[in-house]
Amino acid sequence: MRALRQGGLWLCLFAAACAAPMQPPPDFVVLKDRGEGFRAVTADDARLRVRDLAEPTAGGIAFWSEALRADLVQRGYEPVASGEARGAGGQLGQWHEFAANVQGERVGYLVAVWVVEPSVLFRSGGLRVVEFAAKQEVFQARVDAVRAALRTVRE
Repeated sequence: MRALRQGGLWLCLFAAACAAPMQPPPDFVVLKDRGEGFRAVTADDARLRVRDLAEPTAGGIAFWSEALRADLVQRGYEPVASGEARGAGGQLGQWHEFAANVQGERVGYLVAVWVVEPSVLFRSGGLRVVEFAAKQEVFQARVDAVRAALRTVRE
């Protein structure tokens, strides 16, 4: 009986580790992971990605959010809006929305970041980053749903 309970515990941990890091909005189709992290797309070419970065967690969310924002501004992205995001576990994250010209087309870009402390599922801790990008018209039509889906991010 004890072995059965321990096996059940490991099965639950394995299932949790394999679960998607977020629930994408409707109309997004989740792609197979080819070592590039969680990815989802729409028929009109909106792209959603979740990556885990093994960065030190010192500095907290304020440091990493500002570092990310400043890096994108330095690379020519135009800040549009920023705000707080709470993931599925209630942990505070930050999102930033940008606009940019990419290969002659106007695009929208949203990035959200959480600092994740070491745990059983995220052994070394680090950053969980969600990225959403699309041509401006598509971006505007979908950004509210993506922001709402940030509440499902497992941190």
